[in-house]
Amino acid sequence: MNQSGAVSKALLIAIAALAIVAVAVWMTFSSLKQGLPSVEELENINPALATKILDRNGVLLKELYTQRRSYVPLRDMPPVVVQAVLATEDHKFYEHWGMRPGALFFAVAKSILTLDFSPRGASTITQQLAKNLYFGPQRKITRKLRELMTAIEIERYYSKDEILEMYLTQTYFGAGAYGVGAAAATYFSKSVAELTVNEAAILAAIPKSPTRYNPLQYPQNNLVRRNLVFERMADVGYITEADRDSLIESPLPLRPSAERSQEGIAPYFTENVRQDLNQLGKRHGFDPYQDGLTVYTTLDARLQRCADDAIAKVLPELQDKVNDIYKVTNLKLRLKEMYPDSTTGAIRKIASNKRLADSLAAAEMPVEVAFVALDPSSGHILAMIGGHDFAETKFNRATQAVRQPGSCFKPFVYASAIDKGMPISEKVSNEEIVVTLDNGDLWAPKNYSDEYGGMVDLRQALAKSLNVVSVRLIREHTTPRDVADLAHSAGITTKLDPYDALALGASGVIPLDIVGAYQVFQTLGVWSKPIAVTGLDDQFGQTIEQFRNERKVVLSEETAYLVQSLMRSVSDYGTAASLRSKYSFYKPTAGKTGTTNDNTDAWFIGFTPDLLAGVWVGLDDPAKSLGRGQEGGKAALPIWAEFMNAAYDVMDYPESDFRSARKCGYG
Repeated sequence: MNQSGAVSKALLIAIAALAIVAVAVWMTFSSLKQGLPSVEELENINPALATKILDRNGVLLKELYTQRRSYVPLRDMPPVVVQAVLATEDHKFYEHWGMRPGALFFAVAKSILTLDFSPRGASTITQQLAKNLYFGPQRKITRKLRELMTAIEIERYYSKDEILEMYLTQTYFGAGAYGVGAAAATYFSKSVAELTVNEAAILAAIPKSPTRYNPLQYPQNNLVRRNLVFERMADVGYITEADRDSLIESPLPLRPSAERSQEGIAPYFTENVRQDLNQLGKRHGFDPYQDGLTVYTTLDARLQRCADDAIAKVLPELQDKVNDIYKVTNLKLRLKEMYPDSTTGAIRKIASNKRLADSLAAAEMPVEVAFVALDPSSGHILAMIGGHDFAETKFNRATQAVRQPGSCFKPFVYASAIDKGMPISEKVSNEEIVVTLDNGDLWAPKNYSDEYGGMVDLRQALAKSLNVVSVRLIREHTTPRDVADLAHSAGITTKLDPYDALALGASGVIPLDIVGAYQVFQTLGVWSKPIAVTGLDDQFGQTIEQFRNERKVVLSEETAYLVQSLMRSVSDYGTAASLRSKYSFYKPTAGKTGTTNDNTDAWFIGFTPDLLAGVWVGLDDPAKSLGRGQEGGKAALPIWAEFMNAAYDVMDYPESDFRSARKCGYG
């Protein structure tokens, strides 16, 4: 073969080889392109953001999230945060187009020399964003190439500032915190805008290994890497060498967010809000767990703390009394179930252990509670508790339980009678009464005190909670149907049987309903539907919806004023007089105690010129009693009194009295 033929053959082989390489590269490229994010996905990068539920003063009550992350615009981040991250992760971020060829070349060369083909380092911030968004932590050369291709595409669709903002929002900073917003709150209990250069460096040290460099778990690890961040910031000119030397000597200024249970503040309240958000999400097309909403609620965290503290103080005492009732009868049977092979003597010996007896009785018969505080002028829910332990049971007794209100229902009977023209000075017989029911049975209602005789006016009757007087009122001065209609107009949503026993609160009500219904006596006739949420914003602060509650006039101002006046006597010298004598609460107060048969339910609902609150205490099983003597004034009222005393200590309420009813000449 001549020389030209040999050259031609070599050229053909070279061309064929190049063609094969080209085909291989094309096939590899095509393979890598499969599974890359689409144009639509790249144009709509929306990381999951936590929804914040705030109280009326902006206090965070709870976050809803799949990943705890908050959106912070780049313009709201101090320069030191950006500088610390850029110096550590990608100081030439604003100069490249998604990759650094030189750094990539050295990383590949290192892999070849070390025979380690799990790529490490050399990633730009854009590549890290691509990895976080689409590819996860898997270390394969194919993943690295896809990440690189995606980074280049991201650079085509977004500005550098937008990419950096997404990176700082998307990145995991350990301890369950995604993004610098959540990280600042987690480690320093502050907003991003308040971060110092020291704190910024601590955060910049974490993403390389969020567990290893978590400053709460491994402070020494973080300290070493934080100092490296200072070195890098000095190298690129963000801080001076003198600043670097000074900062390296500084401690870690950690101030982790206050330890709070996963349920957050006011868990029964926020659970109600969460359920409402699920329904609103269907209407507006948002996801409350990923769309970074801001929910503005009516709750006041200060008053919620007052309620929590009051219940924590009083409920154990009630539980002890209930334990004494049930542990003797139930303990031996329970122990026999637990230790079936034990002798009677052994069971008796175990039962003598008071701590064990108390714990078993409390587990079998936990005393439950429902508490609601409202702003009576607006219907805003200021505090809510639905049970003794949210972690144990999510059943919200404030909004879901239906319990007999007992004498707490009597103000509606009095209001109906007064509205029909009955003077409050009119005397009514306090003699025993026998009523023939519709089925022919006889019913003889009894006064709780079992004292009868003589004639009493309405003020005396309500102050002493005389049952026979209430029954006479509903029979002779109004009707059960009119009383039921009035209560329903005031927000009671449960069925109220229109019979004489309604005068004694025999029909069940929801605690939130009846507490809300008492607004008509505080406001002189106006009822506002209790609400928990006032507004809802999207992640950019744009209003999705604002909420206003229903308001209506239920009673005349004159009637409401007169009933309010009667209810003030309850706390001044009636069944709630211990407010003054025992608990030293001397603010103007109107209210009503309530106790059902066999002390199954204990209530106190009362209001001042500033606050309306109600308490129910009982056992979930309505067949079980709180025990002898545990009426509303002794079981429920102490919680109300402790709450009110604390509330007036922490709130800046002006000195005031109830608004007078000038129209009827009582002002």
